[in-house]
Amino acid sequence: MVGDIIYVKKCLGEDGRPIDIYKFRTMDRDADQRLVELVDGFDSHGHPLSDPRITPMGKFLRRYWIDELPQFYNLARGDIKPVGIRPQTEKEWLRYPPAIMERALQQKPGLMGVQYAHHTTPNFESHIRHLEEYLNSWDVDPLKTDQDYLWRIVRSIILGGIRSS
Repeated sequence: MVGDIIYVKKCLGEDGRPIDIYKFRTMDRDADQRLVELVDGFDSHGHPLSDPRITPMGKFLRRYWIDELPQFYNLARGDIKPVGIRPQTEKEWLRYPPAIMERALQQKPGLMGVQYAHHTTPNFESHIRHLEEYLNSWDVDPLKTDQDYLWRIVRSIILGGIRSS
């Protein structure tokens, strides 16, 4: 029953340690095996443009980030921090330049992804630049950077209408 409701994503956390990220299930149970069906391409964050695996209820849950609520358990456990680069699987990290991956994995992944601080990200290269910008700022002052990004993300959600995909 829990597997029908909760999806467990096997990701890399701080220092590359494996962590389980919890989400409400928004896709068909066999979605991971059906990834090859996606032929419409991907958006600037690497998400499928059109994904037939997402259930009708899943679309609603994603639109309002309700699917992310179980990650508060990850936050309470200390697996993730409030703001940062979103948790990625080992396979997802292969799309990124190794230097970005290595730097990102020196810190905990974020519940709220830094990409939401930007109103427009036209392509994957732009997404990479945004991540690099965050990492450069974080190297100088981690607390100030995460506070700044938190406010930018909240502002983007409230004023910019940014929504999860």
